[in-house]
Amino acid sequence: PAATGQNDRWRPFAALTCVEVLRSTAFFGINTFIELYWIRHQHASRGLAGVALTCFLAGGVVGTLLGGRLADRIGLTRTIQLGAAAMLPLFLALRFTPGTNAPLVFALLAGAALNVPFAVMVKLGQDYLPSRPGTAAGVTLGLGVSVGGLVSPLLGLLADAHGPGGVLLALCAVPPLALLAGMLLPEPARTP
Repeated sequence: PAATGQNDRWRPFAALTCVEVLRSTAFFGINTFIELYWIRHQHASRGLAGVALTCFLAGGVVGTLLGGRLADRIGLTRTIQLGAAAMLPLFLALRFTPGTNAPLVFALLAGAALNVPFAVMVKLGQDYLPSRPGTAAGVTLGLGVSVGGLVSPLLGLLADAHGPGGVLLALCAVPPLALLAGMLLPEPARTP
């Protein structure tokens, strides 16, 4: 049931929504183009390109589980900020590490960093909108699994012009923006 007598905090929720849009864009961008990147830029086989995608998605599972444990220890907003901060070096390593096998490690780690804040954002959204938990979950979870798909055609145009490596490079702009938006997130109020 919705909490009564608590104020909804729309400004932090808007910043959280911004982080979610950015995270979703990066997730879908890498998910869509990582195999093409391995095939065209790394000159790998289709099988190894599939392994790269598998590593990225497996990292996402690990990151989601890790995010909950981190949030219990360091707090919700710090977990989101940590995930955003970890993304940039991992995205750069994924894009610039030579070879076909060594970058697989960074595919795994980038997937983990992207998903560390995923479930935490749903919880934080509900904390920011205590009288509207359904709306909060619908926005945070809904955007997390949809908005990146809407941005993917634009990334496709970028890939047509600059290749899948250009898309991965462009996605390196996402983590600093997500971190800046994440810095606007206050910890939720503690309930007695």
